[in-house]
Amino acid sequence: MIFKYFWISFILVTIVNAYVMRYRSNKYIAESPELEAGYDKLLKGMIFYGNIPWVIIGIGIMTGLANSVIDFLNPRSMKPIVLIFHLSIIVLWGLSIRWLYFKKGAEFLEKHRGFIQVQGFGHRADVSASQIKSFFPIVLIGGIGGMIAMWFIEIPTSVIEM
Repeated sequence: MIFKYFWISFILVTIVNAYVMRYRSNKYIAESPELEAGYDKLLKGMIFYGNIPWVIIGIGIMTGLANSVIDFLNPRSMKPIVLIFHLSIIVLWGLSIRWLYFKKGAEFLEKHRGFIQVQGFGHRADVSASQIKSFFPIVLIGGIGGMIAMWFIEIPTSVIEM
């Protein structure tokens, strides 16, 4: 039962994270009010694009096309909704690459300080466009590795589902 509605928690966490990031930006907005519209775009974009996969999971579970969140860890089942979920992730990766590298998204994030920060040794620091462009491939490789693992490692869903 818990796995049937677990997708809702993913949506809530995405929304909370977006508002935390926006809240951290308030001091920068006070310094440069002309950037507020950009921060609002980042917030809306994170909530919209960040929730696409979770909404697909919810649609799949609520319509009976999938039994639980666990089904989405097994793309080899070839369930159409599971494949749509995985395709949505790949499309979002592609859109992220396009935005960060070809549409000056990394520079936009650098200009809108505070929205993305790194934590290290007791302090937070804003990130530069070059740091974003350097770190994103590492994150992407991790995601691709996870997706590849889902295609090749069999997860015994009958043990997990309740």
